[in-house]
Amino acid sequence: MTEKPRADYKSKITTLLIRRLLAALCIALAVWVSVSVFRAFWATADQISLVPSDKHAPELLGFARQNTERLFQLVVVILGGLWALAIVDQDHRINAKDIPEIIMFVIATLMLMAFLYFFQHYSTIMEAAYWDIGVLQGREVDFLHSPYIDLHHRALLRCFYVGLFVSALTAFSLCRLRQRDMR
Repeated sequence: MTEKPRADYKSKITTLLIRRLLAALCIALAVWVSVSVFRAFWATADQISLVPSDKHAPELLGFARQNTERLFQLVVVILGGLWALAIVDQDHRINAKDIPEIIMFVIATLMLMAFLYFFQHYSTIMEAAYWDIGVLQGREVDFLHSPYIDLHHRALLRCFYVGLFVSALTAFSLCRLRQRDMR
């Protein structure tokens, strides 16, 4: 008779520990991205490399823009899904006592919002580079080897993938782990 409540208690403790470990992992990932992006911005010069004119440069720019546009669309969908699950859905809504899920939700939202911030800067840089192609007369922007452009692209990708991963952990914790803990 005492084995059933004891097993339930162990299961709840284990689930709570897993939820807290996932929240700690999310915090570590957010700190890693923040520090690495800050250090990269601090160490990278604000310069864009130029190369001799090439007829394929506008095509390369088009591919780079299409790639980031797809990521932008994914971020909008992920943010919408995350907010719908964590805030709107009555079955999985975050409560004040769900501290690990609140931490994961905030980090996921911040990482995806940071992606949107870097996306805006990256788009502005790419637009300026595209317009400068006609002005540079025989020289073009080196999209593949410019430290400043690459810096924004790497920051954008780090925020995207960490935001995606933390969003998945948040959804898993809300739908699976927390439900077990609530039983």
